[in-house]
Amino acid sequence: MRAYLLITLCAVLLTGCESVTDRFSPVAPKVQVFNGDQFAVNTAALQAFKRLDFLVTRSKAGDIEAVSRIHTSVAFADSRQLSVKLHLNDAGPGKTEVGLTVTEQVQSERMGGTSQMAMREHGFFQLYFATLQQFLDENATTKPADKN
Repeated sequence: MRAYLLITLCAVLLTGCESVTDRFSPVAPKVQVFNGDQFAVNTAALQAFKRLDFLVTRSKAGDIEAVSRIHTSVAFADSRQLSVKLHLNDAGPGKTEVGLTVTEQVQSERMGGTSQMAMREHGFFQLYFATLQQFLDENATTKPADKN
């Protein structure tokens, strides 16, 4: 009987180990490749943050950090803010790889303080990449007109 309880306990503890491991492992950035050199993509990336109402807190060649406004909820007694890191890499001739990480920072009276959580999935990834692509398209179509 004891052996059966021990085996059952081990099985219960080992169930979901993969999800526990995933939860504590570092979150890899979401990556997408865009047509354009690194300078053009960097310029469009800054424009995309501005359009999405993010404040760029750090910008150097190939790396951008930005934060959203602080969203406060009286009902939940908390405040939330997204912190975003963007890294650009050369991905071949005329292509740039963009790596994006999103961290949600929550300050809550109920939960007893501040917490940060790197987001594996969030709607911001899709929204940002679409906005970035829109600026790349707009900048590509206006470039020939500027030469005349």
